[in-house]
Formats: sequence, structure tokens, C-alpha cells
Amino acid sequence: MNVLGVWGDKEVGIGDAFLIALIAIVIVFLTLLIIIGATFLFQKGIDVVQKHTTISPRPENKILEKDEDAVVAVLVATIEFHKATGKDCRVVKIERAED
Repeated sequence: MNVLGVWGDKEVGIGDAFLIALIAIVIVFLTLLIIIGATFLFQKGIDVVQKHTTISPRPENKILEKDEDAVVAVLVATIEFHKATGKDCRVVKIERAED
């Protein structure tokens, strides 16, 4: 059984068709390996940058480490402010008010 070739009127046999399919499969897997290698190298680069980068919390926001309720209170306050005014806000400092 012969399959009509894609590149003209040349007939391609079953053996040639399997060879073409095998080459196409190899190309696909090589492309996947290149993509996997690139993402692996990209992740290693990100890990190196993160290892050399330290982010420390601002000293005035130390209350967030001690009191989880303060985080909830700040979130609720910013959401209510946005609802009331329609403006965006930025939390600059958090202080506990005396009871």
C-alpha cells in the first residue's frame, strides 16, 4: 500500500511513512526537552536571586507578627474605606489603640 507524498506526485511507501512519523515524533520530544531545560534553568536563576534577596518587614509593622487580629482589622478597614470613598488606599503604619 502506498501513500501519496506531500511534496509532489512521488509515492511514499509504508516504511517511508513510518520513518517520517518517527522523525516528527523525535522533533516533538526534542522540542519538549528544550522547553523543560529552559524552564529548569529559569527556575534555578530565580532560586539564586531569591537566595541573595532578603525582605525584612518594616519595623513599624511588627504588630502584624504578634497579633493576627490586627491583620484582619487592617483588611476590613481598607475594604470599608474603599467602599465608602471609591478610592484606593495604602497602609503606611499600624498602631494599636489603647482599649
